[in-house]
Amino acid sequence: MKYLFDSSAIFKAIKENKIEIVVGNYTLELARYELGNILWNNFAFQAKATEEEIKILAKIVKQILHTMEIVQISCHEEEVLQVAAKLKITFYDASYAYYANAKGLTLITEDSQLLRKIVPYVKASKLSDITQLTK
Repeated sequence: MKYLFDSSAIFKAIKENKIEIVVGNYTLELARYELGNILWNNFAFQAKATEEEIKILAKIVKQILHTMEIVQISCHEEEVLQVAAKLKITFYDASYAYYANAKGLTLITEDSQLLRKIVPYVKASKLSDITQLTK
């Protein structure tokens, strides 16, 4: 089974050293920027990591993204907006929901609020749900 990972699930896979689960699966180009923001937030605003640790994490993120199928939502902006309006979620989140639905993928996210809103529209789970299946 193939999955579409959002940035929250990719970051959790990194933190929990479960990187193998994302390899060969999908994410949106948007995840690159969201992961950069997660790193920036942890360094600049929350001081959870040093500058050197953030540089190492940035390299890890880059390496992981190179093992994934990174896809675009270009030419589907109208459809994504419709999903956002229907589900009352952000355009960013709707991008993931739209692509997962269009390609028949399960969306993997750690965002509980998003998960609750999108389940009627698309199959979705948390990282822990699929890591239990792969054991």
